[in-house]
Amino acid sequence: MLLLALACTPEPLPVPEDTGSGWPEIPTEQVGPATEITLSASPAAQVFVDELTLTLEATTDVEIAYTLDGSEPNSRDEVYTEPITLDESTQVRAVALDIHGDPFGEPIAVSYVRVSQGLADFSSNLPVLVLSSARSLPESKADHVQFSLQVHTPGLDGRTRLESPDQDLRAGLKVRGSSSAGYPKKPYGLELWSAQDDEDQAAELLGMPAESDWVLLAPLNFDRALMRNALAYQLSRDVGRYAPRTRFVELFAEGRNGELDEESYRGVYVLVERIKRDPERVDIQELGPQDNSLPELSGGYLFKEDRTAEDENGFTAGTAGGTFEFQQPFVAVDPKEEELSFSQARYLSGTLDTLGESLAAPDFQDPESGSHYSEQIDTAAWIDHHILNTLPKNPDAFRLSGYFSKDRGGPIVAGPLWDFDRTMGCESDSRAEDPTWWDPSNQTTDTTYIFEHGFWLGLFADPEFQEAYWARWVELLEGELALDRILDHVQSMEAELSEAAQRNTARWPDYAPRGGSYTAEVQLLEQWLTVRHRWISRCVEREDPQSCMGN
Repeated sequence: MLLLALACTPEPLPVPEDTGSGWPEIPTEQVGPATEITLSASPAAQVFVDELTLTLEATTDVEIAYTLDGSEPNSRDEVYTEPITLDESTQVRAVALDIHGDPFGEPIAVSYVRVSQGLADFSSNLPVLVLSSARSLPESKADHVQFSLQVHTPGLDGRTRLESPDQDLRAGLKVRGSSSAGYPKKPYGLELWSAQDDEDQAAELLGMPAESDWVLLAPLNFDRALMRNALAYQLSRDVGRYAPRTRFVELFAEGRNGELDEESYRGVYVLVERIKRDPERVDIQELGPQDNSLPELSGGYLFKEDRTAEDENGFTAGTAGGTFEFQQPFVAVDPKEEELSFSQARYLSGTLDTLGESLAAPDFQDPESGSHYSEQIDTAAWIDHHILNTLPKNPDAFRLSGYFSKDRGGPIVAGPLWDFDRTMGCESDSRAEDPTWWDPSNQTTDTTYIFEHGFWLGLFADPEFQEAYWARWVELLEGELALDRILDHVQSMEAELSEAAQRNTARWPDYAPRGGSYTAEVQLLEQWLTVRHRWISRCVEREDPQSCMGN
């Protein structure tokens, strides 16, 4: 229920004089320039228990239109007259009105979240995200729902409490993921919006560089240690390859307004940068629709080998007359498929075709141009990408969630990494269970799947590539990917997650940690990594590491 305290209507503004031009002259002293008007809400964004009294103010004497359901305010909406009493979660949007009753100037959006008495004393060592909306939580990838996002961070005592948020933002929320979207703990795509409309609005989140697009990963069935994605991405950054930055958070989410209570608790999530073109993410040139001739045509492209979405067709390329097979098509990510011009689409597919022809040739040179494959790809990046997928034994590697980029005038770069919940001896995927063997299927005994799929078949046919590849393994296993360094990351993440993991298990008891405790679950991960690391270390010392069998 929402109560409005109403007062008498203020005196009307004087009617402006007709200048004879057909347009009335607007006395600027009445409204001031739009840039000089500042709206404010008092108190600022809050979490409250019983009720809250809200005051809207402007630095100039103007009318203020507002809404309480997250919709855009205009002249037809309520005009603020007296303080507003809130007794349920509410996103307030407000804008100044000119003398014609039309919105002008910068609007504001402020959220107020009512919590139950049972949550009044909630605290965590992790940051806490609160999502609230007048609409229902999205249940499918087709739903894109407006939400308010409150970001609460630890105070000086290291504890996060549901009080005044550090950030209060408008956002669009939708379900994302493939198999993970079918589980009760939904992963979400999060898009930050401006106060004025549903256009992207970049913002820093938890110390990560400003952007508008984010992902909330929901570790559940496969990753009961809650850290597999974060760990894989950290290892990638350790070796000097960009991977999405991550932050562990606890999430509350509720729709239809009302009150945030214990049922609104969604558990431990991982806030992750979405892979996209950005100076702080995949740093490549922006490719516009007008860039249809060289050198502009040569980049930048961000694409992947993956399942297509409902609105995507994908494209096939690089097969070199059937020499190379790809389980999934290539999909344009940035620019998106519908944003690519015909020339750009033809250039990207042609570039991959050239790579395929080069790798299929006896001398690894494209028969038409004479270009060697090493001139077409960043070989070092491809090697690191393969290693970073192979160490955690990623069953989806080289066929799903495989990202690539090509900058203007540059080679094809493999990466960044994405989607590692099914790796490192996870629950419910037998392909990652055995820490030995190269092949995720554990069925082959010689040259195996991970050396054969797609372009990798051609790359591993080159003795020079193989030599560089195995030398890099030796370098990394003794350096950035040394076992003690990996386990240090695991133990650090365990310490960060151990408290919240208990609440996560209570919320999702059907997906409890193996071994009866979160500590036992993490120990299983450490054991798997130890055996895997030692097995690979022995294999790379062989004359033919590729033929190394399990056990």
